[in-house]
Amino acid sequence: MKILYFKELERYSLNEYSQFENSQFLNNLIDNNILILDSQYFRFKFVGMIALTDCIIIVFPKYKKNPQKNYSEEEKKKYVKNIFKVFEKYNKSNSSLLENDCNDKKEYLNLFSLYKSLIDDYLEYGLYANDRDIYTICGDGEIEWNKTIDELDNYFNSSKNPIYVNYYTHDIEEEQENYIRSIQKKLLTDAAVYFEEFRKFGLDGFQFDFHFDGDLIGDEEYQIFKIGLELREVFSERKINLLKLMKAILKEKIHSCYEDINIYGTTSYHSVWENVCQIVLGHDSSLRNKIPKPIWRSTNGEKDNYSTTFVPDIVFEKDNDFHIYDAKYYETDFDEEGNLLKDATRPGINDISKQFLYEECYRLYYKNLGEEKDNYYSVFLFPSEDLEDKLIGEVSFEIFQGKKIELFKLSTERMYEYYLKELKTDLKR
Repeated sequence: MKILYFKELERYSLNEYSQFENSQFLNNLIDNNILILDSQYFRFKFVGMIALTDCIIIVFPKYKKNPQKNYSEEEKKKYVKNIFKVFEKYNKSNSSLLENDCNDKKEYLNLFSLYKSLIDDYLEYGLYANDRDIYTICGDGEIEWNKTIDELDNYFNSSKNPIYVNYYTHDIEEEQENYIRSIQKKLLTDAAVYFEEFRKFGLDGFQFDFHFDGDLIGDEEYQIFKIGLELREVFSERKINLLKLMKAILKEKIHSCYEDINIYGTTSYHSVWENVCQIVLGHDSSLRNKIPKPIWRSTNGEKDNYSTTFVPDIVFEKDNDFHIYDAKYYETDFDEEGNLLKDATRPGINDISKQFLYEECYRLYYKNLGEEKDNYYSVFLFPSEDLEDKLIGEVSFEIFQGKKIELFKLSTERMYEYYLKELKTDLKR
């Protein structure tokens, strides 16, 4: 099977589009704004993997160089392995697998994590087993005295001690095959097929074989109904979690518009990059609540203080310094004469103004508390393929006297390494 590499939002000629033989599947991608097609070019608004029946499409983030020209096959596969690991960690730290709404999602990571959780449960506990308590009169199991005393007649001997001619015994009968277990087998088989695509990249931990060719009555909606009935009958936390997990997978499959396509990635990679920066550099989400909200007041004097306000990407305190960072998912750079490169994407005036206003808000907050910070650091963070972080410049605005926004290029290779290892680091000024 061929593997095709692309770069997010890079324009490619329609000649390259002809490489895709399954155009009917690609129409789904176009309808959902993953693939953008016009009269001359096509481009992907997506980062990740799309596995068709005849090829695998890999789309790199837009800060990367064009993978078709700049990397060896080994380098490309190494990067893909790393980005998949970043996806997995991001998804675990930012979503509840069992509570996610499958509708209207811009990220296509959930099925991956759901399948992986299903496999992990199977490897630890095996197939679902529904144990039933069986009570038999004078059977071979352990005597169940409470039930015997409550329900059976007794006699008294000469010493007035009760004697039971009959008694209940307790046995456990396991249903070796049941409908719920069949659902689990079918989903494990689907998971094995799904992860087969990842073997192309030699990813550790994704190799899993399972095959179920039995008949499973009913569609996904019926299977969800049966799982709901089972949930009413069980009390084991592990069983409840497994049943909810299978229910979530079935819901995900129902709402997916990508039948016969395995897709793993996101149309919102900026959220992944922001999360990486938060985890590695630090972030205190409670400080977001310190920014005041606009107050709306009517002519009769009543006021509404529930409007929205500014929400910075990253804020935290350290050593009596205050840090306000904005993670930008594009590259900005200067030429040797200090001019912005012509093709460089730059933060707009709204981004710049908000960053200065964040600082004003926090300065006012601490002033009202009677506190004073030593320094306020306001920074735009840009992803880079460089091996080292680098301060490349700053932004000032005359109406905000004495303030500046630093421009930092961060090594994505190092940031991802720290992110996966849960390590912290500081910006080196």
